[in-house]
Amino acid sequence: MTRKERQLRKRDIAGITLLLYLAALSLFVLFPRPILETGDPSQIAEYLRTHANFFYKILYADTNTVAIGNYFMLTPFPIIVHAFSSKISLRAILFTGAALSALIELVQWVIPGRVSDPVDFFSNVVCMVHVNSEIGRAHV
Repeated sequence: MTRKERQLRKRDIAGITLLLYLAALSLFVLFPRPILETGDPSQIAEYLRTHANFFYKILYADTNTVAIGNYFMLTPFPIIVHAFSSKISLRAILFTGAALSALIELVQWVIPGRVSDPVDFFSNVVCMVHVNSEIGRAHV
C-alpha cells in the first residue's frame, strides 16, 4: 500500500468515524427528557428504575457527572476532524466546534424536558480549546 493510499484510507476511516460520532452526539443531546411533575428525587429514581435507558441514566446523573460529561462531550470532534484533514486550521476546527456547541444548546432550548445551559456551552468550548492546543503541540 502506497503512502497516498494509506492517507486516503485514513481519511475514509476518519470521515466514517466523524459521521458516526455526529450521529451518536445528535441522539444523545437531542434525546427528549420526560418532564417529571415535581422534580422529586424519589420520582426520578422510580422513573429510572422502570425505564432502564442509558440516555436517561446519564441525563439524570448528579451535577458533577453531567459537568464532566459536558466537558468531554465534544473532545472527539477536533481530534476526528484533524484526522480527517490536517489541512483544516485548528482555529477553524475550534470555531466550528463552538458553533456546534451553540447549536446544540439552542436546539435543546426548544426540546421539552431539555435545558439549555450556557455553562454547558462554556465547558464544551474550554475542552475544545484544550484539545486543539494539544493537537497544535503534537504537530509543531
